[in-house]
Amino acid sequence: MPPAKRPDDYAVLVPFRPRRASDGGLAGADAASDEDLDRRELAELERRYRERAGRDATAASRLGLMLLRRGEEDEAEAWLRRAAEAGHRGAATNLGVLMHRQDRLPEARRWWFRAAEAGSRIAAFSLGALLLDSVPQAAGQHDSEDLNQALYWLRNAAEAGHVRAALVLGEYHEQQGHESAERWYRRAAEAGHPEAAYRLGCLNHERGDERGASAWYLRAASCGHTASAVRLARLLQQAGDVVEAEEWYRLAAEEGDPGAARALGFLRQDAGDAEAAAHWWRHAAEAGDGTAANALGALLAAQGRDGEAAHWYEQAAATGESNGAFNLGLLHTARDDDAAAERWYRMAAYAGHAEAANALAGLLLSRGDAEEAEVWFARASEGGSLDGAYNLGILYARRTTSDGQSAAERCWERAAEGGHPDAALQLGLIRERRGDEQAAVRAYRIAAGEGRTIAAVRLAGILARLGDRDGAEHWYASAADAGHVTAMLRCGVLLARRGAEAAAARRFRAAADAGSIAGAWNLALTHLRRGDFDGAEPWLRIAAEHGHGRAAMRLVVLALKAGDVAGAEHWCGPVVAHGPPELADRARRLLRALREEMAS
Repeated sequence: MPPAKRPDDYAVLVPFRPRRASDGGLAGADAASDEDLDRRELAELERRYRERAGRDATAASRLGLMLLRRGEEDEAEAWLRRAAEAGHRGAATNLGVLMHRQDRLPEARRWWFRAAEAGSRIAAFSLGALLLDSVPQAAGQHDSEDLNQALYWLRNAAEAGHVRAALVLGEYHEQQGHESAERWYRRAAEAGHPEAAYRLGCLNHERGDERGASAWYLRAASCGHTASAVRLARLLQQAGDVVEAEEWYRLAAEEGDPGAARALGFLRQDAGDAEAAAHWWRHAAEAGDGTAANALGALLAAQGRDGEAAHWYEQAAATGESNGAFNLGLLHTARDDDAAAERWYRMAAYAGHAEAANALAGLLLSRGDAEEAEVWFARASEGGSLDGAYNLGILYARRTTSDGQSAAERCWERAAEGGHPDAALQLGLIRERRGDEQAAVRAYRIAAGEGRTIAAVRLAGILARLGDRDGAEHWYASAADAGHVTAMLRCGVLLARRGAEAAAARRFRAAADAGSIAGAWNLALTHLRRGDFDGAEPWLRIAAEHGHGRAAMRLVVLALKAGDVAGAEHWCGPVVAHGPPELADRARRLLRALREEMAS
C-alpha cells in the first residue's frame, strides 16, 4: 500500500459557526473558526457544549471539534465517537479525519463510509480518495472492488457539488487515457477550481488548441494559479504579445516561481534592460534555477565582471546545468588557466555538452594529445556540435589514406548540412576537384552565404562556366564587397560585358586602389572606350610602371598622337621588357624607327 496522504489531502474538518454567548443556543452548520471568538467567549461556549454533550450529539460533535483544533486528540476522539455513534454525520466525518491523521486507516474508512451513506459529500470524497489511493497501480489491477468503490464515492461527491472530487476524477481518467477526464475537469473548473482550469488548459494545449488553452489558463491564472500564469505567458509570448506575456510572468515571478522569473529576465534582456534582467535572474538563481544562474553569469561576464560571473556559473553547474560548467571553462581559457578550464570542460562534456567536448578536444590537441582529442571531437560531433564534426574531419584529413579522406569528407558533409561554413568550403573544394560542379555549387552556397569569401569566388567561377552570369556577378560582387581583389576585377569584367560601364569602373577602381595592376589597366580601358584619354593616362602609367606591357604600348600610342617622340621612346622600353612577345617585337621596330628618325 502506498504511503498515506496527509488528512487534508482527503478532507478538512467539518466546520461550524457558533453563535455568540449572548445569542444563546448552539451551532449553525456554516464555516467559521475558533479564532472568530475571544478567549472568554470560547470558554463560555465550551462550557455550554460540555453541559449538553452527554445528551446532544450536535453539542458532542462541536465539543470534539473544538478539542481537536486545540490538539487534545484523546478527549476529542471520545466526544466525536459518541456523536458519530449517535448518527451525527459531521462527527463521523471528523472522526475519520482524526483516524487518518493517526494512520488508523481502516477506522477512517469505516467512519467516512458511515458519514457518506448518511449523505456527507465531504465524507464521500474522503472515502473515495482514500480507496483510490490504496489501489495498486500495476497493470491488470484496474478492476478491483476498491477501485469501483472509490470511483462510485468520488462520483457521488462530485455530482453533489464537491469540486475536489470532480478534480480527482478528472486526474484519474486522464491517467487512464479516458476522454471523460475533460468532463470532470470542466465541472470542477466551472465551479471555480483553478487547478481544474489549468488541467483543461493543458489538455487543450496538447491537442493544439492554443485558443482554448489560453482561455482556461487565463481563468486559472486570474485565481492566482502560478503554473497557469506561466503557461499563459508562454503562449502570449509565442503569439508576439510580449507586453501581456511579461505581466503574467511578473505575476508568477512575484509569487516565487523561478521559471517565470527566468523567462521575465530574458524578456527584459531582449528589451535592453540589463539591470532588470539581472534582478529576475538573481531571484530565479537563488531559488535553484540553473539556467537563470548561467544567464546571470553570462550577463556579468559581458560586463567584465568575471569574478561575479564565475560565482553564478558555479551555482549553475552545481544544479547540473552543463552550460555553467562550459562557461567556467571558457573563463579559465581566457585567463590561460588550462588546467582549470580542462576540469570544467570535462564536467560539462561528461554531462553531454557537445560544445564543451569540442573545447576539451581542442585543448587536448593543443598539447599534443591527438588520440584523446579525437575521442572528444567524435563525442562532440555525435552530440550535434558542428565545430566538433568539422574538427574531427580535419584530424581525419591529416591521414594520407583513402579511408581517412573519406572519413573527413563524411564529417564535413555532416557539418555542412548543419550550416557550418568552413566544412561546406572544404566539401566544395573536394567536390570541385572531383568534377562534380553541381555538388560543389551546393556546398559553396552554404559557405558563401555565411561570409566565406573564397567560397563566393569559387562559386561565382563555377556559375560563370555554367552560363549563370547573374549568379556569377552576384557572388563576385559579394566577395568584392568583402575586399577580394580578384573578385573586384571579375565582377567589373561581367559588368562591362553587359554594358554597365560606370559600375564596372567602380569595381576596377577599387581593385586598382588595392594595388591591382590589372585593375588599373581595366580602369584605363574603361576611360579609353569612352574617349577619355586624359582619364585613362594616369592609370596606364600606374600599370606600365609596374610592368604591364600593353599599358605601356597604349602610352606609346598616346605619346605619338601627341607628337611626343621622347615619351613614345620612353614607353617602348617597358613594352620590350615585359611583352607580350608580339608587342615587344613591334616596340623594338618602333624604337629603331624612332631613333633613326631622331638621328636623321
